[in-house]
Amino acid sequence: MNIGLRAHDYGKKPLEELFKRISDDGFHEIQLAIPKAIEGVNSLEDVDESLLKDIKLAMEKYDIAIPVFGCYVELGHLDSIERQKHVERFLLGMDFAKYLGARCIGSETTHFSMDSTDEERRIAFEGLVDSVEQIVKKGEEIGLDVAIEPVALHTLNTPELTKELLERIPSERLKIIFDPVNLLTSKNIEEQEKLWNRAFDCFGDKIAALHMKGTRLNETGELEKTNLQDNAANFKRIIDWVKKNKPETTVLREEIKPIEAKIDRAFMAELIK
Repeated sequence: MNIGLRAHDYGKKPLEELFKRISDDGFHEIQLAIPKAIEGVNSLEDVDESLLKDIKLAMEKYDIAIPVFGCYVELGHLDSIERQKHVERFLLGMDFAKYLGARCIGSETTHFSMDSTDEERRIAFEGLVDSVEQIVKKGEEIGLDVAIEPVALHTLNTPELTKELLERIPSERLKIIFDPVNLLTSKNIEEQEKLWNRAFDCFGDKIAALHMKGTRLNETGELEKTNLQDNAANFKRIIDWVKKNKPETTVLREEIKPIEAKIDRAFMAELIK
C-alpha cells in the first residue's frame, strides 16, 4: 500500500510551492483537484495546456504521482439539465486526468438532507446511473478508470446501492473510492464492523483508493472531526482487509493539518506496515 494526501488540504497555493511542501513532508502521492489546490485556477475551464505541462514537470521534479484526480461534481443532481452540466465538466476533467497520468478520476455524488423522500432519492439514483454511464463510456474509450465515492448523506449512500450501481454498469473502468468515515453516522458508528463487512462484500473488489480521516462521537452524540490518533473509526480493520485484498491501493489522508503532516504520515506508515 502507498500513502498520500489530498493536495488542497494545504490550501490554495502556487504550484511549485504546493508540490515542494507536500514532498518535503514525505508524501509522494496526491489527490489533485486543480481548482481547489492551485492558485490562479478557479474552474476546470481555466486549465490550459501550459498549466498541465507545468503540473507534469512539477510531478517529475518532486516525484509525485496522482492516484486520484479529483473532480467535484453533482452526478446525481435532481435537475437533469443542471446534472448534465456537471457531467460535461467531469468529461473535461477526464482529459486532464489522462494527460497527467492519474490512475483514476473521482467524484462524490450529490448531497441530500436527512428528510429527503425515498422517491427523490430514487430519482437522483437513476440520474446518477445515467451520468456514470456517460463518463464510464469515455473512460473505456480513453483508457481511464472512473471512481465514485459513496457518502451516507449523498445520492450513493449505502454499500448496497453502490453494488447496484456497479451491477447496472458492469465496466472494468468503474471503480469505487472508499471513505469509511463518509459512510458513518451517529447511528451506525457503534456497529461499524457490520458496515465494513457490507462494504467489502458489496464493492471491495472495486476499491481504487482509500480515504482516511478522523471522527468520533461528541458529548451530544453527534459525529465530530478529530485527529487520527483519537479516531473512532476502526482503520486497522479496514487497512488489514485492503492490504490483504487490494495491496496496490493508496490510502489518502483527508483534512490534514499541514503542521501535523509528518506526524500523520508516521501514524499511517505504522498502520499499513
